[in-house]
Amino acid sequence: MSMEKFDVAVLGLGGMGKTHVGAAKSSPHVNRIYGYEPDPERRAQRASELGIIAADLPEILANPEIKFVSIASSNESHIPLAEAALRAGKKVMCEKPMGDTLEEATRLIKLKQELNGFLQIGFELHYSRLYMKAKEWIDQGLIGKVVNIQTRYLCTVHHPKGSWRSKGKGSFLIGEKLSHYLDLQRWFMGSEPESVYAVASPRVLPYVEYRDNHNITTTFKNGGIGVLLFTAFAAESYHGEQYEDLLAKQRDDGHVLQYLIMGDKGMIETDVFARRIRRWTFTDTGERLDSARDEEIRYPQALDNSWIHNTSGQNKKIIELVANGLPPGVPAEDAYQTMRFCFAAGLSEDTGRIVRLDELPDWK
Repeated sequence: MSMEKFDVAVLGLGGMGKTHVGAAKSSPHVNRIYGYEPDPERRAQRASELGIIAADLPEILANPEIKFVSIASSNESHIPLAEAALRAGKKVMCEKPMGDTLEEATRLIKLKQELNGFLQIGFELHYSRLYMKAKEWIDQGLIGKVVNIQTRYLCTVHHPKGSWRSKGKGSFLIGEKLSHYLDLQRWFMGSEPESVYAVASPRVLPYVEYRDNHNITTTFKNGGIGVLLFTAFAAESYHGEQYEDLLAKQRDDGHVLQYLIMGDKGMIETDVFARRIRRWTFTDTGERLDSARDEEIRYPQALDNSWIHNTSGQNKKIIELVANGLPPGVPAEDAYQTMRFCFAAGLSEDTGRIVRLDELPDWK
């Protein structure tokens, strides 16, 4: 393993940027860390708070010692920042979504291909132990061929009025939030989506322009199906209260984040708020199909981040790949297919019809 040390830059120093800075600080490959915000005063303030070096964008792009750039800014700036960093020869990690439009995402992939650049999009659930274990069981054949994936995600909105997230429109939440969970459906199914039908009821949240609930039904090319049910208002609101175990509290007040991954030989359940993953085996007894729970893993509260949303672990791994001259762990081309999936779901909601994925352009 290489122990090369290099400088990195984090573009966007909000809440997610803080996570990116923390991951860089914990990497043995990182020397200096630079931080960028477009507003100079906020840039200086946040850099001071995070213990990093404030720098403007041209300075970062021109600095040959900065080998790696991670982008944790608001959505509309992902594409211009990623394009600028790739053109400057930087290795790039960018939070999702990969653009506000499919045209933007296509342009970014084509630039990455043209420059033979390093680009990974932040789908950290590929690095989260809960979902890695589910994928491991699937790849081991323990539930047979995956035929049906049910995803339930019930939560409550947490960002305030006037924030950039609250100003999203239409199907904004599909790319901003649900892209993670549609991406997992692709990963678990081992097949690309063929068609999508998505609907949303009237909004409950009065101060947003995006649809705050989604029912997304997908048929996959291998014949499997997936269903995602999401609401942003069902669970009890959290106002920063101190609880000994926040997940246990949320599980009791209506929060749900659960997968049921059904195969022809068994089933897997992942349950974030129960902190567990379970597996069932189906057996033909000659008289009927019997189902028995075979395996259960529970993890402690202290490991929540690494099991549920392992952004820090993902970023550390990407930095390690850069240090060793290796390609991205999750290719940007794969992330692009998830974004096509998301845009197809949004188009279905907009038009009220089933949308085939082959209706949408591809980068190839």
